[in-house]
Amino acid sequence: FGSSRISGGGNQSTCDPRTMAAAHASLLAHLDAARDSNTLSLAYASIGDEGCNPVARFVRDNSLLKSLDLRGNNIRADGAVVLAHAIKNNDSLQSVCLKWNHIGSHPRGIQAICDVLKTNKTITQLDLRNNKIEAEGGAALAEMLKGNSTVTHIDMSWNDLGVEGGKALLEGIQTNHTILDCQLSGNRIAEDTLHAIAYLLRRNRMQSSTGASLGNSLPAQNLDSSFNPQNMNNSSATTQMMGTATPRGRDGRSSPLAQAGAGLIGDTSYMRGAGGAGGSPTQSPPQSAPSAQQLAQQSFNQSSPQRGVRDVSSDEMALKLLQRERDFANTEDARFFGEIAEYIDLLQLDVARNKKYRMDSEERERVVTKGFMEREMRYAAEMRELEQLLAKAKADKDDLIREVDHLNNEIERVKTEKNHTIQDRLKLEEIARATADRLRCDIRDGLTVKADLETEIYKVKRRQQEEEEENQRLRTYLARCKEDLEKALR
Repeated sequence: FGSSRISGGGNQSTCDPRTMAAAHASLLAHLDAARDSNTLSLAYASIGDEGCNPVARFVRDNSLLKSLDLRGNNIRADGAVVLAHAIKNNDSLQSVCLKWNHIGSHPRGIQAICDVLKTNKTITQLDLRNNKIEAEGGAALAEMLKGNSTVTHIDMSWNDLGVEGGKALLEGIQTNHTILDCQLSGNRIAEDTLHAIAYLLRRNRMQSSTGASLGNSLPAQNLDSSFNPQNMNNSSATTQMMGTATPRGRDGRSSPLAQAGAGLIGDTSYMRGAGGAGGSPTQSPPQSAPSAQQLAQQSFNQSSPQRGVRDVSSDEMALKLLQRERDFANTEDARFFGEIAEYIDLLQLDVARNKKYRMDSEERERVVTKGFMEREMRYAAEMRELEQLLAKAKADKDDLIREVDHLNNEIERVKTEKNHTIQDRLKLEEIARATADRLRCDIRDGLTVKADLETEIYKVKRRQQEEEEENQRLRTYLARCKEDLEKALR
């Protein structure tokens, strides 16, 4: 579909209508081929807003679809509205990827998506990276998070939420207890807002990981009521590192890193906890304490053989870490627990980033392999068609050769008949000439005879006329003689 570049904003094409028609037909063929699949990937197909209509029909009618990937398709606000209506009528979709589009071209695009997700019960992952979404979009996302209890992973990296959008998003996350990962890199959000969002996400991850084993021993409202962003470490260096929230596993469980970091609560003697015989808390001098990074790394290395093991004690330690960070007794404890939590989150961020890179590479490899396989299948089909066409062409060639031979024989026969006809015509012409000469002679003779007959006729007529005159004269003479005779008789 990459051959058709459709501009979603103005609904204008940079290619001729024939190319657009071919791209639309190709899109429909791809959707028809994927009608029984639970995944639809149209990455970098540049379908634009015009291509969102058939995709929306596919999403609405496919009850098996679980993953929708429309990255890099130049989809703008109008296309997002069309897709939102389709997602509203789908009860199986779990993952939506719309990164590298232009949904933020108008607030109605992200608003339509958020309105649908507010009541959606199936979608857990939403990727809106690099969509030029501004502060209005942040407010829409916040309202969505206030009403949604299903979405666990949101990626809003490289948009333009700004300070106001970050504050609105913080309000939405503060009332949401299911969101575990919210990537916010490159949004120009204030550092304290980012730090507060990171704290809230850690709260949600702790609740998600400890809820089953501890029976929700720490209610969410306790953390919400005691949460104050001003109590958190505002160091610029650590805040920049926490600029993006650290993801957990896709199932929302706490990773072994959190358990290793939480183990520091029970293992180190630099924190308050187990006392001596009298039970009084002890604390060693801060100058002899190793750094939080070293402690977390050491504990992580020691616990690496048991990374897959989950028990109640590790969950309790993770919970204690969150409670200690919340209910710190002095500045050093707050800084210490904050550094441990941030370093654990950074380690988890590295793991998640590497996992994401691996998944992206696998996805790219899958897309490329799928493209190669599709091209290979298409080429094989084209080869079969060409072979069939070649066999048909050979058969047509043999038929044509036979037809040409037959026509050559017919031509020879026609030539022979033509020669015979020409000879007959020459003979007929000679006969006609002879007959014409004879007829001309006969005509001359006839004309001569005619002239002689006319002369004879004239002479006969002349004689008849003279005889009539003589008869008239004799009649006159006889009449006088009769009169004279009568007179003599009287």
